[in-house]
Amino acid sequence: MAVRWTGDHSSPILCLNASKEGVVASGAEGGDLMTWGEDGTPLGHVQFQGADDVTSVVFSNTCPTKLYASHGETISILDVRSLKGSLDRFHVNEEEINCLSLNETENLLASADDSGAIKVLDLENKKVSRSLRRHSNICSSVAFRSQRPQSLVSCGLDMQVMLWNLQKARPLWITHLQEDESEDMEGPQSPGLLFARVLFAAYWRK
Repeated sequence: MAVRWTGDHSSPILCLNASKEGVVASGAEGGDLMTWGEDGTPLGHVQFQGADDVTSVVFSNTCPTKLYASHGETISILDVRSLKGSLDRFHVNEEEINCLSLNETENLLASADDSGAIKVLDLENKKVSRSLRRHSNICSSVAFRSQRPQSLVSCGLDMQVMLWNLQKARPLWITHLQEDESEDMEGPQSPGLLFARVLFAAYWRK
């Protein structure tokens, strides 16, 4: 049975994520971020300065009270028990961030932005460890692969899907979805087959 949650959002919601403890975070246009209990009760609310849209929210798996949120070109790390002050803040992207992804060991955070770039942030040393540039248009999504903390997949409005190896800082293969052709950068494995396996693993990981 569908349940309607209502709270302080007054603008369109752009992103959602849930913690292992059942807390839900929602980000909206105008810098609006809220957290909710499992029953839909509003728990917290924060309005980021500058009113940049909150485009991605990601919970830590090892510390469920820790939340990563992107707004404009900024990444804020928050404690959901008190959203008013950021635990940390990073400004490493040149244009608006569209997607965040945290690897399983939680030492790396990837952010994809409108310039087509992906910044990989070393959370332990608090600096960019890799800057990945191959998309010719907006990079709309990025995701670390399950059980492969140094491997991620990205896709963009250039209709390309790329598999990256962070140690080499370049794509292992590129699939052109619109042209229905693939460019194998390294190794004999079929990009289409590997992409299917990535999607399958991501589905079952949920």
